[in-house]
Amino acid sequence: MSDARAIEAVTETLRALVDDGIKTVLPGATAVVRPPDKVNPTAQEAQVNLFLYQTGMAPELRNEPPQQLLPGESAEPALPLVLRYLLTPYVPDHNDLIAHRLLGGALQALHTRPVLTRGELAQTAPYSDIARQVDSIRITWHAFEEKDIYSLWSVFQTPYRLTTAFEVRAVLIDSRRPARTPAPVLTRGTDGRGPRAAADVRSTTPRIDGVRYPGDQSAARVADPVELYGANLSGVSAVRLAHLTSALAVDVPVPAAGSSQGLALTLPAGLPAGICALTLMSGSPPAELPVGPWYLAFAPRITSPMPAVVVRDAQGDAEVVVRADPPFAAGQRVSLLLGGDAHAARETTGDTARFTVERARPGEHLMRLRVDGVDSLLVLDRSANPPVYDPTQLLTVT
Repeated sequence: MSDARAIEAVTETLRALVDDGIKTVLPGATAVVRPPDKVNPTAQEAQVNLFLYQTGMAPELRNEPPQQLLPGESAEPALPLVLRYLLTPYVPDHNDLIAHRLLGGALQALHTRPVLTRGELAQTAPYSDIARQVDSIRITWHAFEEKDIYSLWSVFQTPYRLTTAFEVRAVLIDSRRPARTPAPVLTRGTDGRGPRAAADVRSTTPRIDGVRYPGDQSAARVADPVELYGANLSGVSAVRLAHLTSALAVDVPVPAAGSSQGLALTLPAGLPAGICALTLMSGSPPAELPVGPWYLAFAPRITSPMPAVVVRDAQGDAEVVVRADPPFAAGQRVSLLLGGDAHAARETTGDTARFTVERARPGEHLMRLRVDGVDSLLVLDRSANPPVYDPTQLLTVT
């Protein structure tokens, strides 16, 4: 944030940038800051006048709280200003070619440094703390329409000269009203939890709140135990898993000993890897219960011998063949993740996917297989402290 001299500091920094720019194309030229009617057009030295003709507001920042506030504190938002300037060259004998040269030098200087850096602001305007502002102060082109030219120059009652307009945003000026910084709250109520409310009317509709995968993983594989937790689940007799990409669906029976808060399932074979929608079933014949939507991530298992080794060809490309369980379904998106790079499958047939890794980097790479957004399990057990990668999931490129 910055103080009341921020506008002055920005203008002086811009003047210094323009002054450096015009001196590279015409030594002896100077940048000045005056109203257009106060610039002497008969002066013997070449000048470029920088004139702040309008101050506006950056509406997207008008209600942003100050960035230095801590949680629980409040303060008036800073005043976000947009400053619009005119650049006008003045040269002896009204030589327009020299004026064009000066204007080009000034615009090149602003284009080369489109953001006023903290170092420039602190060096040129040490009297202001605008250099501490967190947000960048950026210089951009501003469209100057014909009606604007007529209205502006007629106000100053001076002949029109070649002029370019640009704007600087956003200059944040702090409010002088002090921030409100209450002391931290130590406890809320006698137990530190604050007020609590409990409803007497309880819903009897089955509800799923989440899925727990073995080992705190983000997905499960065939034959893995999965737990659904929620409420009012004791009447559920089966869970239907419907694959989102294919038209396949499997009904999984629920053990009779299931509780009201949780259901234990073992993922069956017969579904491709990917995302499956969960539907709760009840009764005989089974009927769908009004629950959902909830989804289950079905991870592929790499069945190729691992760790694996591939050899690059003369062009540096490597051909990688990966076998997986369950087999791939038609239309599935299959990718090979090596380290931090993803490579789309060139071909998938049954349980086999083929990849071409262009310009493969030699060395060992952690390998994952991604099917419809679900990755093969690279971490052995996420509940372990600390978790570790599966040492077999490596691909060596030679």
